[in-house]
Amino acid sequence: MTNRLKFRAFTALAGLLLLPALPVAADPVPRDRLVLNDLTIARYNPLGLETQVRFGWQHRLYDDETPLRRDNFVFAGTYTRLSPASARLAAMVEVQPLSLLNLRFTAEYLRYYGNFSFLQSRPSAYDDLSDAAMKANATGPQGNYAGDGFHASFEPLLQVKFGPVALRSRAFLGWFAMNLRPGDRVWYESTLDIAVPGHGLVFANDLDVLYGFDLGKGKLNVGTRYSVVAPLYTAEQVLPTQSLDGLSNGAQRLGLLAAYTLYDDGYTAVNKPTILLISAWYLTHRYRAGEEISQAFPYLLLGFAFQSDLLDAH
Repeated sequence: MTNRLKFRAFTALAGLLLLPALPVAADPVPRDRLVLNDLTIARYNPLGLETQVRFGWQHRLYDDETPLRRDNFVFAGTYTRLSPASARLAAMVEVQPLSLLNLRFTAEYLRYYGNFSFLQSRPSAYDDLSDAAMKANATGPQGNYAGDGFHASFEPLLQVKFGPVALRSRAFLGWFAMNLRPGDRVWYESTLDIAVPGHGLVFANDLDVLYGFDLGKGKLNVGTRYSVVAPLYTAEQVLPTQSLDGLSNGAQRLGLLAAYTLYDDGYTAVNKPTILLISAWYLTHRYRAGEEISQAFPYLLLGFAFQSDLLDAH
């Protein structure tokens, strides 16, 4: 990771460290909740289709209606991600001691079926894992194969709202331990869209600035998102004859985000149906910022999410 990329990643997270608290919401917060959150997304550049389900028990830590402390809880449950190419199942714990701070910990098992250019891996982080190369090598000696592995992550979230303006920063530090083909050291991870260490760390961060307003019976949030992804390579991810100097497999995107929540009826069985749209352009990427794919082609994501409270829901 270059010094410039490290600096931008650091400032994207550090810029929100002294934010004040979120405002008080209208509905009383239940002491205990059995919660299901579902998000289904379709993606272009790179292509992807996935559904994500977060399910578990949520308990309020303490009673306090002040803005800084009101939205507090501890959550324990599962996080499942299913796509045509893979299945991922995680145990998850979240702790939110204050309205503006959420700490998420996951331990995840990953399984790839060996289709749709997954799983593909290479001996060195310098090797080609572009869309074209993976498609061309799908059935060759460097082609697809079924595989599995383990992933642990820590995701701190900082969030605040000033009237209609919301600021949010979610960081990600993930450690992967994949069972790769003998001799391979990196593999293509589609969510991060980079060559990830077979055994090693990755850092990422999404920074959002949103403006919200009522629209019909629902609420529309529009704004910008800056995303950065940086693999934290060591000498183990390159060949003995190669140096890490000059290796740049990270990525940065900047674009627009819009989320329309059709209605919010509180803690009900089916609530907050939300349509999500992201359109962003690559500032840096080994393949998508002009080297293989024109920088004019955007990253596009279309999603639909909803929330269910299954304990005494009405």
